[in-house]
Amino acid sequence: MPHRSLQFLAAKAEAHHRSIRNAGDQQQVLEAAAECARLYGALGDQAKESDFLYDMGKSQILTGAYAVAFQTAETILDFPRMQGDLLFKVQVLILRAAALRNQSRHDEAVDTARTALAVMESIQDSHHARAEAYQGIIACLVEADKTDEAWAIHHPLSRTLEHVEDTLVAGQGFWTLGNLAFAKGHVTDGFSYHQRAADKLQQINDIHMWARFNNASADVQLQAGVANQSTDDCILRARLAYDIIGGNAVELLGLAGTRARWHVANGDLEQASSLLEKALVDADAGGAPEDASVHLLWSQVLDALGRTEAAERERDHATRIKKTVEGVTYALPARLTTSSWSP
Repeated sequence: MPHRSLQFLAAKAEAHHRSIRNAGDQQQVLEAAAECARLYGALGDQAKESDFLYDMGKSQILTGAYAVAFQTAETILDFPRMQGDLLFKVQVLILRAAALRNQSRHDEAVDTARTALAVMESIQDSHHARAEAYQGIIACLVEADKTDEAWAIHHPLSRTLEHVEDTLVAGQGFWTLGNLAFAKGHVTDGFSYHQRAADKLQQINDIHMWARFNNASADVQLQAGVANQSTDDCILRARLAYDIIGGNAVELLGLAGTRARWHVANGDLEQASSLLEKALVDADAGGAPEDASVHLLWSQVLDALGRTEAAERERDHATRIKKTVEGVTYALPARLTTSSWSP
């Protein structure tokens, strides 16, 4: 194909990617970015190719393709661009850390995030990248159950966010700080940070992000022992958002798990059991990968209801799922609640 024709197709593909990247359907965004990367790669434009590979990686994280996102990050890190473009290197390392974190490869994720932060120290006057680097290391540390270490560096992220003009980055940063505060039991701080995140995220008109944030906020509130009207409001906002955009089977199963935990916290075990049973049937019909944590949650509810035989069945089912996941080397998301952490 003539070079000029390739340039035309690449420009057309890039315009298409730009037009849909905030539409909420991450699978379409992923496919569009992949086409851009392919075309710019054929043109020999490594800068553009690596940009769109990075966009692919971000969409792969959002669609739960964590193992593939890790391989995408590895591919980008081999580009010669990594030697001179340190800001981009920080972003790719944070992508790599997120992919590892979501596969429960916590030590590797923390090491990668620390490398990103170390690279960041040699860069001046980039509040955006600095915020992403701190956010990345905090998310990895919390997932690795190193909340004390994470809390020790929350002030640098908070101070950096005051200078970040990018609304999405600021929103994700306050989202992460809220998660951390809830994990540490600082409930008032958690609500304060999440309110700041909500104020930012509402401005970007990304319904998918809004749905994920509200479900995640409810999830970490429940983990912190909070199950009040604010928690219920978050679940309802997430439900309404997914009603608008559709939501994929994995996301809807995650939201059902959050709602079930709300019912458990408020003493309505029968409602929680019925909801989980229906959610698992719907998820199977929608092609969602089975999630051991949801079956375990249902087993706990069934035990509390005195249905020991059914509870044992669900525990056995969860064990089989875990063995299957381990056998395919991180091919599936480790657990739905990792969506609490923005990538």
